[in-house]
Amino acid sequence: MQKNINPYNKEEFKKQFINSSLHARLSDDFDELLWDYFDISLEKYWTPRQLLGDRNFLKTKFSVVIFYYLNFLTEKNPEKIYDLGCGWNIFKKYIPSIIGVGAESPDREDFFGDIHDYIDDEYIKGHQNYFESVFSICALHFVPMSDIRKRVLDFASMVKPGGRGLIAFNAQRMIERDPAMSFRGHELELWIRKQLSNLPFTILQFDLDVSEINSGIDGNIHLIFEKQNVQ
Repeated sequence: MQKNINPYNKEEFKKQFINSSLHARLSDDFDELLWDYFDISLEKYWTPRQLLGDRNFLKTKFSVVIFYYLNFLTEKNPEKIYDLGCGWNIFKKYIPSIIGVGAESPDREDFFGDIHDYIDDEYIKGHQNYFESVFSICALHFVPMSDIRKRVLDFASMVKPGGRGLIAFNAQRMIERDPAMSFRGHELELWIRKQLSNLPFTILQFDLDVSEINSGIDGNIHLIFEKQNVQ
């Protein structure tokens, strides 16, 4: 059964991140930086991050949690890091090597991506062993929970040997699409851990916390891996 590996630790991350230039830039851009997972209603907004970054609100907030996970990708200094389902594409502002892939129509005001495409089976087939570095945060979870292992393997199939990938899911979105899924709480946690055991790549980070089932900003299931080089 898959155990947590290098899980997010707020206090440890805060000590390291708070003195960084990236933290200073984010502090200049937002009124409040958030260090915890939390849920927020999408309502009419494109993604939760759009809601938090909307200057029409009296106070802007931004979750920095995801930068803990992105460190696992940036530490290898890849030339390009693709963000599949980039939404607001906000991470590109702080990590210029990011290339955002968005499904929204390029003609719409809510398209912020660098590339327009939809991450479906055809896209996955056309991008086998393609990315040196790639991530997707709460964008590829619109499948039944029973398909979580397949979803992870499909995502990993797009990573080149020697490359790294980061995928995060909001468990609530997957359970909503799986009427047969009756597990909750500890049973759900054990089931997910079993599904994601013995994956065919090196796991650098695995972080599962379904105590809050709906985590719409950064997700509650995180997996970072490195594909082995072919000898």
